[in-house]
Amino acid sequence: MNYHKSTELNELFASMAKAQAEIKVALKDSSNPFFKSKYANLQAIIEASRPALCKHGLSVLQQIVPDGNGRDSLVTMLCHSSGQWVASRIMINPAKTDVQSLGSYITYLRRYCYAALVGVYDGQDDDGNGAIDHYSSPEPQRPLQSNLISEDQLNILENELRSHPDLKKSLLAMLKLTDLKYMERNVFGDMLKKVREIIANKVSAKQGS
Repeated sequence: MNYHKSTELNELFASMAKAQAEIKVALKDSSNPFFKSKYANLQAIIEASRPALCKHGLSVLQQIVPDGNGRDSLVTMLCHSSGQWVASRIMINPAKTDVQSLGSYITYLRRYCYAALVGVYDGQDDDGNGAIDHYSSPEPQRPLQSNLISEDQLNILENELRSHPDLKKSLLAMLKLTDLKYMERNVFGDMLKKVREIIANKVSAKQGS
């Protein structure tokens, strides 16, 4: 991650010190069902920090900027009303470029960069396994083709997860896979059962709310 700043930072730092004294802890209100853990999503981080930032003349801007070589970066700026600023720049480099995967990847980067720059949330990020490691880590050694799920089994899983991209992302992260087609046959039954249980619980929760 690259770091940039204005020439002077004294007023920004003074205001940031006051704002951080008032910033609330971001609530861990999003779940990673396969890791059975919770994390603070982007909305929770913004809601925990924005009132204090605005009160002291601070704002956060995020935009996707091309570098002229066919690559894009996410630029996150912490700005002060005096004109002073600091900014981070991180390259957008997902392994998958379909709309759902790219959207999830960029949302994670926005949350990661926002939290790092403002200092509102600093802890073990359980969601990172699904949003960053999955996209940037080398693919683990795959089992033999004969041990993988069949095309029919793959279609069953894909249909179950079609409306639940976050759940699919968690499943891939838990199994350390880049694609469901690399799932081993001997875990298919358990994973399908688990997926259906989680989806059923989600439906029940919505109906009860």
